[in-house]
Amino acid sequence: MADTSFQISLQLPSVDQLVKVINGATFPLAAQAVRAIASETAFRWKESVARARLWQGEKAPYIQSIKVRMLDDLNAEVYSDYKFAQEIEEGRPPKDLKLMLNTSTKVRISQKGRRFLVIPMRQNTPGNDALAPAMPMSVYELAKEMIPSEVTGIGARQSGENVILSPTSGMSSNPVQNPFLSNIASKKTFMVAKANYQWGGKLSRADLKAAGLSAQEQRRFSGMVRMKESSGGSSYLTFRVMAEGSAGWITKPVPGKHIAQKVAQQMQPLATAAIGEAMKRMSEG
Repeated sequence: MADTSFQISLQLPSVDQLVKVINGATFPLAAQAVRAIASETAFRWKESVARARLWQGEKAPYIQSIKVRMLDDLNAEVYSDYKFAQEIEEGRPPKDLKLMLNTSTKVRISQKGRRFLVIPMRQNTPGNDALAPAMPMSVYELAKEMIPSEVTGIGARQSGENVILSPTSGMSSNPVQNPFLSNIASKKTFMVAKANYQWGGKLSRADLKAAGLSAQEQRRFSGMVRMKESSGGSSYLTFRVMAEGSAGWITKPVPGKHIAQKVAQQMQPLATAAIGEAMKRMSEG
């Protein structure tokens, strides 16, 4: 088992205790009980994860990672090798998201030499608030009427591209470019994908203020665009800049879900009873 695995443990009679009452004819009863307990534990763990309030991007791989492994006829492991299983179960500490500026090839560099990333933030429409708060209806009524923006193609740009930032014209490539990363194979500038956009409407603070939104809501939804999807529908995005040395971008600690612990507590009396019944039948046989 990898050291990063997360396991469910149940207190069952030891192998030595079982061996004392096992004979050649009744051995399969004990093995069958152990397999049944392990399978039921894995099933309940998966079902509990499916019902938990988790982001779908974590929920699906977590469920798929839950497995049973028979170590021998009387020993089994129920485990998950999902890399975030322990954090989901036991909690997440605060994280400084700006650390990704050290590793992301998507960074750009401002005129002041500071690395930054432009982070798109999807905004949920009213009624779609299972995992995050939805935008107020008053915002949605404005947003759905905007001229949509869309991706017109995918090009390429230099990783660590030097840009000029303007409060009026936005972001443009700086004519002066300094190499940031090199392609190991070609020894040339490392290139990354760049989406090309045709921009439509955009919500301004004035629009939001006129709609009666609070100052906090104005900050959150200012600059929101309506993106045309390939499916024909729309999504709504705001964009935020994560820059080197800026305040914020530190996540709050998240308490653990303790999903596996609750499953173990449910299974303990059932497993004890199942093994007890198997031992009883073996001793009577």
